[in-house]
Amino acid sequence: MAQKILLNQDLCIGCNTCPLIDPDTFEMDTTIYKAKIKKQPDTITEIVQSAVSSCPVGAISTIEETK
Repeated sequence: MAQKILLNQDLCIGCNTCPLIDPDTFEMDTTIYKAKIKKQPDTITEIVQSAVSSCPVGAISTIEETK
């Protein structure tokens, strides 16, 4: 099973940590000043996991994706 990233923009405080750690996966939405998923990664790498665990408010998580 593959994993998928979820980002709760309601919890996001726009600290810019996740795009700084993993700019291939995350970016800032400049209209609302919150992070968004730029591209779902094929696999959850160490860099992606680091960005997820570095979120100070826990707005990013991973789930098992069922097909």
